[in-house]
Amino acid sequence: MTTPSPDKTSETWQNLSTDWITWAERLAPAAEKINRHMIEAADLEGLSAKRHGAPLDVLDLASGVGEPAFSFARALGGGSAEDRVNIPGVSGKVTASDIVPDMCDALVERALEEDISNITAVPANMEKLPFEDQSFDVVSCRFGVMFCDDPDQALREAFRVLRPGGKAVFMVWAPLVDNPLFAAMDAVLGNILGIGFDAAGLDPFGFGDVDHATDRLKKAGFSDVTDTSHSPAGRIPETAPFWKPQMDMLFGNVLRNSSDMEVGAINAAMFETLAPYIEDGHFQVPICFHVLSGTRA
Repeated sequence: MTTPSPDKTSETWQNLSTDWITWAERLAPAAEKINRHMIEAADLEGLSAKRHGAPLDVLDLASGVGEPAFSFARALGGGSAEDRVNIPGVSGKVTASDIVPDMCDALVERALEEDISNITAVPANMEKLPFEDQSFDVVSCRFGVMFCDDPDQALREAFRVLRPGGKAVFMVWAPLVDNPLFAAMDAVLGNILGIGFDAAGLDPFGFGDVDHATDRLKKAGFSDVTDTSHSPAGRIPETAPFWKPQMDMLFGNVLRNSSDMEVGAINAAMFETLAPYIEDGHFQVPICFHVLSGTRA
């Protein structure tokens, strides 16, 4: 596995930011569904009770263009009346962060469009957060910590900025073998373009071994570390190239330079590889992820 330098890591995501911005709105409903697992793990109602009803401060790391920061903001009373979650007795605000300033700018624009007023965005490297010790009640990170140059330093930083009694929640991918979409993507792009996760310097599955992952949280200082695993499968018409969003957001900088013939070959190979998951005219491909949580005592 090739580990990029911090500057290279920032450059990688900067080059992919237009792809994330492009797909943000269309992926939001699906993102909202899986974000609920993180909100449940954060136990906002329990934290609010511990804080005697005081507004909660949530820090979301690697927010991209809004997820799961928007879901947390709605759970804390933000957003329009029809979108608001309204957990009884819970209020607060979210500080979203991302290593790419363009992502933060796009997030702010989306928040304005969706009337989410209890959220701000700060460009930040999660390995060196620009916040004081014990500044937040919750730290969240969805599918981000594994891409750090030093994930364990990022965990230590998350612990540092948590207040005593606060919770950190991380959503991470389960192993490649449990994620057929990514396995297909890695194989197909490797065969056609000579690029895959390893060649691109990406390690989405660095926290896939849940026992090792929970040990890493404990070594960073967290106590009461818990984990849950989830394997939802959507129901998508077989005519839809549903792999395109994830592929663009991870390899868009390469795909933009690919020929029409190569793109056509990629789509054909992805369909063929994932065809065993078609049932009643629909793809039903599972995605598998873990939700890890820990407390600062």
